[in-house]
Amino acid sequence: MTARALPLRAAPDTPVCWRQAFDDGALERLELWSRFAERHALIAEHAGALNGTEVAALAVRPAGLSVLLNNGLVFSLDPKALREAPNIILAQGGYEPFERALILRLAQGAKVVFDIGANIGWYSLHIAQQEPQARVYAFEPVPATHERLIANLAQNGAGARVTPIRDGLSDAPGEFDMFVPATSGSPAASLNELHPTEGSRRVACRFTTLDDFVDAQGIERLDLVKCDVEGAELRVLKGGEKSLARLRPAVVMELLRKWSAAFGYHPNDVIDFFSARGYSCYGISQSSLTPIDRVDEDTRETNYVFLDPARHPAVDSLVPAK
Repeated sequence: MTARALPLRAAPDTPVCWRQAFDDGALERLELWSRFAERHALIAEHAGALNGTEVAALAVRPAGLSVLLNNGLVFSLDPKALREAPNIILAQGGYEPFERALILRLAQGAKVVFDIGANIGWYSLHIAQQEPQARVYAFEPVPATHERLIANLAQNGAGARVTPIRDGLSDAPGEFDMFVPATSGSPAASLNELHPTEGSRRVACRFTTLDDFVDAQGIERLDLVKCDVEGAELRVLKGGEKSLARLRPAVVMELLRKWSAAFGYHPNDVIDFFSARGYSCYGISQSSLTPIDRVDEDTRETNYVFLDPARHPAVDSLVPAK
């Protein structure tokens, strides 16, 4: 019997379905080969786009796509996760290079690091790779994102030095809903609905406080905190007042006025929180740190570092020489 050739778009347009159609006698061999060749040509277009980026290779595995970075770290790539680091680094060539360099400089010699809002483990793995003596606690409460965090840790040797924590941190323990927007995805997940036009899904997540976690784990040292929790930053700080005052880590934090407003505070409230404890605030731009006393409508920075001058490196030493 002669196999019946189907039009290119008549069958579901996936390689697995094409192969099944061929096995069922509904697709001729030459047509099968042609369809795969067309898809290979699309994949091959990525090769040129990798030049000059941090990506050494784009891998296609049975479990899905992965990006291998020049530094040896591997991250799973979800094509639908537009705002996640692997997609951005492929599209733009890099991902937050100055912020990463700053965080890694602050992590030098660290023994304990908290990555609050760890997402898929981008910063956790970079820190763990650089600092083999450090224990990194990666807090990611959204269940699906937490599973992707665990998968990324498993495919990297440095992942053994990262402890994934399924709880988020807030000002009170409990189970609360988080909103994961359809387009902005897991990096924009928040305790408030910040992207109402996207059609967010609500996900029940567990939370504890920084103080409760520190007490439960018997943590006596905390060198660095990276906190990116889409507006709930002040809640994290209020839940960790005792530990932050005692352990005095360097803190890198995202603070957007529009997200803070949704939680009923202003970034200046965070500056006041740290100022009362002897910390200085610096705004993080693309290539420099700027002293910040107050945030106003003219402030362009949205990421900040809070340093105790008596404990942390001088600001000039944190900025690479030009």
